[in-house]
Amino acid sequence: MSHLQEQDSQQVDPLNLALADELLRMTQILADLAYDLGSHPETLRRHMASLQSIDNITQMQIAVAEMLRSDASTEERIALVTLEGMAARLRAATSPGAAPATETETAPEAD
Repeated sequence: MSHLQEQDSQQVDPLNLALADELLRMTQILADLAYDLGSHPETLRRHMASLQSIDNITQMQIAVAEMLRSDASTEERIALVTLEGMAARLRAATSPGAAPATETETAPEAD
């Protein structure tokens, strides 16, 4: 269990908890799909980069779910995000006077 999941769930908005659960359901579906596709050598050879993107998305979903479950400060939650690019985007988006992210800034990337 991560540090964020150890927070007192009583203080977190129930909608945030439900959204976190939904993200984790989606994560499991994507992980199962990637496993199925990766178990076929031809598919794995042809679509390695796409399968790696699926893995990156699932890691991002887990990070968001953990953040939704936490009652820690914004800075504390972002500090625990292990995906460097995602953490940088979140810091930029939550800093005073932050401009909205552009389309290229919001696209998943290899972290």
